Amino acid sequence: MGKHSHRIDKLRDQLLTAQSELIREKAFAVAIIVTGVPTAGRSEVVNKLLEWLDPKHVSVHALDRLPQTSDGKPAMQRYWLTLPARGEIAIYFTGWYEEVLWPAMHDAKKAARHEARSIERIKQFETMLVADRIRIVKLDLRVAHDIQEKRIDELRANKATRWRVTDEDRWLAKHFDVVETVSDRIIAATDSPSSRWHVIDGSDKSTRLEQAGGHLLKCLSAGLKPKAAESKPWRKDATVAAHALASQASAAPLDDDAYDRELEELQGRLALLSRKKAFKKRSAVLAFEGMDAAGKGGTIRRLTASLDARQYTVVPVSAPTAEELAKPYLWRFWRRLPERGDFAIFDRSWYGRVLVERVRDLTPDPDWQRAYAEINEFELQLAEAGIIVHKFWMSVGKDEQLKRFKAREEDALKRYKVDREDWANRRYYDDYQAAAQEMIERTSTMHAPWTVIEADDKKYARLKVLRTVCNAIETAIKKSS
Repeated sequence: MGKHSHRIDKLRDQLLTAQSELIREKAFAVAIIVTGVPTAGRSEVVNKLLEWLDPKHVSVHALDRLPQTSDGKPAMQRYWLTLPARGEIAIYFTGWYEEVLWPAMHDAKKAARHEARSIERIKQFETMLVADRIRIVKLDLRVAHDIQEKRIDELRANKATRWRVTDEDRWLAKHFDVVETVSDRIIAATDSPSSRWHVIDGSDKSTRLEQAGGHLLKCLSAGLKPKAAESKPWRKDATVAAHALASQASAAPLDDDAYDRELEELQGRLALLSRKKAFKKRSAVLAFEGMDAAGKGGTIRRLTASLDARQYTVVPVSAPTAEELAKPYLWRFWRRLPERGDFAIFDRSWYGRVLVERVRDLTPDPDWQRAYAEINEFELQLAEAGIIVHKFWMSVGKDEQLKRFKAREEDALKRYKVDREDWANRRYYDDYQAAAQEMIERTSTMHAPWTVIEADDKKYARLKVLRTVCNAIETAIKKSS
């Protein structure tokens, strides 16, 4: 015990020193996943880590205590909302592995259909976390079946400790072989150089503490070197390039009376759709991107005029705050998802990473190159949760943009809409067009399509957006009925 005690004292000192450097430098965050069988010592390990570390910078999350995502929200949102900021440590009891471990143990045949997809989703999620400077430590605590049974019997025999054995613990112990087989399979499938699994023998208290603390210390001390994302060169599609970002509508301009009549008709149609019982079971995420002065704000106002003010949120997206910069890139969008029956309307969106951040060299190439896959996965999870996702590129021509800039500068009430940054962005107009073409080609999907809006004619653009939103909602309702 003396040797163990000396090593543990030294380990505690090293961990606290390493954590102090983490808090000071804020170079990365740490997510610790703790899984294992009952009586292997999961709670004891977590309690000791909290005792050894500065607890002000450590959070602990159990599935039943995580913020519960309401119906109509992706299951993974609960983990996104608890991700640690750089300089912080988060400990998860089972964490996102609950999404695959528990179903596989309880209904193997049913779970098999979803296991491969769940594992792939976890691997993508962890790859993204590592790339966004969250180091991952995965600990799985095990004991032999006979030791487990003995410990459970001892706990149940004592009135003071009987409460520690839950019905779930007894079920897992009874199905020991199934639990072990499933755990081994999933651990093997999700072990990677950047997020290794560490299987720890929980038979001896001191040994398991040493091993768990040692793996955390190694994580805190080692340099994080995520593999750069590979991005295949984008090959320009002639048909896409020819017309995808056209700014002029082919139809003749509408006169004011015709525009007002159609606007009123479409707004009424959207108002009725938003109040349907079938839509109350869904929600909608609408994202607007486009060049400055493309008319996003005016279009959004015509859209929200159809809706109950309690039913929508307009999210204006600008440069990330210090809090947002300390989290993975998509975190700030995961936390703004709508409740069922509501709309979240993004005036600029998560596509900033592959637009302004790419064009203006605000983020390293590997970061915006990997963003396409991360965004597609994000939108797929929204769609799987029943959220209607539609994206609009407001396409304004270079000459029309200049005309609008000058008109705004001459209007005292609109002068604030044009600033030095808008003029600076205009110098990159062609670069934005190329970036937008690649963005549309690589992220327009059946479940989250892009619609290009020819926005040189503001009236035409507003009507096309309203019509597209109505059609999207009607189609979604029809599919779910």
